[in-house]
Amino acid sequence: MRARRGAALGLRVAAIVLGAVSGARADVPLRIEDGTPRAVFIEVEGSSDLGAVGLSYGPPFPATYSAANGVGTLVISAETHAAMRAGFLQPVPDTFTPLVIEIDLSTRHATSQSASGALASGPISESFTQNPLASDAVLGFIGPNVAPFPCTSQQDVDNLCAIIPLFCGKTCTLVPGAAYDPATGKLNLVGTETQSGCDGSMCQGPFTLFTNRGDLRLTEPALVPTLGPPALALLAAALLAGGTWAAPRRPRPSPP
Repeated sequence: MRARRGAALGLRVAAIVLGAVSGARADVPLRIEDGTPRAVFIEVEGSSDLGAVGLSYGPPFPATYSAANGVGTLVISAETHAAMRAGFLQPVPDTFTPLVIEIDLSTRHATSQSASGALASGPISESFTQNPLASDAVLGFIGPNVAPFPCTSQQDVDNLCAIIPLFCGKTCTLVPGAAYDPATGKLNLVGTETQSGCDGSMCQGPFTLFTNRGDLRLTEPALVPTLGPPALALLAAALLAGGTWAAPRRPRPSPP
């Protein structure tokens, strides 16, 4: 019994040592200063409140990153861009374009290029063009309980109220962009996208709306350290201890 307990203890210690030096896969904020071309991840903030920034991110999607001449470039393929937009409506084949984000390495501010695509489910369809976004801009949206039309001040809402009563009593909520934060991987680009849709009998649009696709988190796989001499020594000691405790005892000779 004592041998089995000692062996189990040694194995548990060894497992702890291995876990401490290797660990499960973990992602870290994207190291934008490292220009080596590599695979990374992008997550989109998914809060229903467009004014909430950096609170709750969706699943990570693959992207590629590289940097040269003071600019980092993040590229999301057309296929991944389509997967990021998929939901009740499914991507229409061959309609999506890649999504490209460029980061100024000196200021960490970013801009995105225009991107587009189309989605459909039966007679319901939607197409969009995401206009260029920027992290050094400030833009707002009108709400609540109306489509998030863009605004730059409360005066924009008051002007619409004078024409369209639906906007009376609504508020312009301003959302500032935010440069890339190397400590968290968070980046907030603000801007608009143009949307059109059909329900089988009627089509509407295009409408220009505040986009919810610019609040991002960028990560990459953490580097997994190798076992150095101290860790190897600790691991060997743990295994030796387990083996010592587990060594069978010699039977005592029987008395004559």
